[in-house]
Amino acid sequence: MKKLKNTIRMAAASAVISALAACGGGGGGSGSGAGFPIGVIPPTTNPEPAVTSSGTAAVGLPIVGGQVTMKCASGATMTAVTENTRNSDYPCVIQVSGGTAGGVERTTSLYSIASGPGVANITPLTDLIVAALSGQEPGAWFASATNGALSGAITPTGLSDALGKVKSAIATLPGKLSLPEGFDPITTGFNATRGDAVDGLLEVYGVALTAAGVTQADAGKAAASGTALTKEAFSLTAYTTPNLTAIKMGTSRNLDDTFGISMPDLNRGSYTAKASIDADGNLNALSAGSSFNGYVSLLGNRIGQLCTANKGGMNPEMASQYVYVSSELTEVTDATELFGKNFTEYEDCASYGTSEIRADGAFIFTETASGNSDEPDLNFAQALTSNGRVDAANGSVIRGKVYKYAVGAVTTYVYLIVSTKQGTSTPVLNGETDYVVMGVSRPAP
Repeated sequence: MKKLKNTIRMAAASAVISALAACGGGGGGSGSGAGFPIGVIPPTTNPEPAVTSSGTAAVGLPIVGGQVTMKCASGATMTAVTENTRNSDYPCVIQVSGGTAGGVERTTSLYSIASGPGVANITPLTDLIVAALSGQEPGAWFASATNGALSGAITPTGLSDALGKVKSAIATLPGKLSLPEGFDPITTGFNATRGDAVDGLLEVYGVALTAAGVTQADAGKAAASGTALTKEAFSLTAYTTPNLTAIKMGTSRNLDDTFGISMPDLNRGSYTAKASIDADGNLNALSAGSSFNGYVSLLGNRIGQLCTANKGGMNPEMASQYVYVSSELTEVTDATELFGKNFTEYEDCASYGTSEIRADGAFIFTETASGNSDEPDLNFAQALTSNGRVDAANGSVIRGKVYKYAVGAVTTYVYLIVSTKQGTSTPVLNGETDYVVMGVSRPAP
């Protein structure tokens, strides 16, 4: 994400304003670069000092060319940039309208708050805060709020309560979203670059809304009323190439009784899907137009595999792209816990064979169709280490994770394995040396 910038220039004893909307590089406040300043140095006859509000306007993509307007308790209404902004004008409510994001014209506005001079970001999260603070649709409040209503609502207690409502609302989205520790969506400056925690959160938030089948307006109403955005939300971790890359994944039972899948993969482009589930909570059908063309779903969808329409190692029309596991499961770091266990193995969203981890730690895969078994791999435990298991014959590195899930006296184990060509730092979708597989323990024969 980048930011909307405006510049201020001085000429002689009076302010000459030049507002330039541009796509810039960092975040406002404590982040890098300037924001969208509102307010300038007042005329020399005004005794009050110069003050400004600035921040980042973004939706997970920069809002470019948007019109920023600030309506204040003093009765002043200012567009970025305008003259005669004073400390006594605050608090204010801010609107950004129009502009584009990712080259797409924006048809809805977003809102934020400026309690005083300083950082005042404008994002979908600040829009939720305005909804929760006002108890109504942010645009309606912006249009109708009186001076006294702004002063009465925009208080430290009011903002704190509104932030708490927003946290509760986004926790009901797929992935059970949460804000970074100590982060205030309005006043915390952030760098609008990939890898920034806030930048990533806005991306994830947008994908989660789509998966849940709700709009930004729906989210604002939920924040204001204290209602949930889904019937039930789940948090999972998905793994993919290269190098066992971990992605926070979300699913949800939606208000319209669909099942949503949220996969914010910033390397490949974010995926969402709608599906239906059976009585046990497992996926049993993907809706038309899904980002995926295959799936495995087990243990009430606590573990599974999602496939895309790329050539896989076992299937020329389908590639295992992700294996995933619910946050409920416990990671197993001691490989000896798997010794002596048998597994059903899934690749390209189907089972092509079984595997055994012998008491000596050797891993053996047996293909169902041919009955042929691979040579014992005596170094399976290395795949669970940070360096992984080097497969010199295929020029690959194999990395894995193991989890377990206990219900009563029955414990189910699952291994998740990603193989990546040595020296590859970007996702590779074709070739059987770049595969994603899942094994699920089964009773010994």
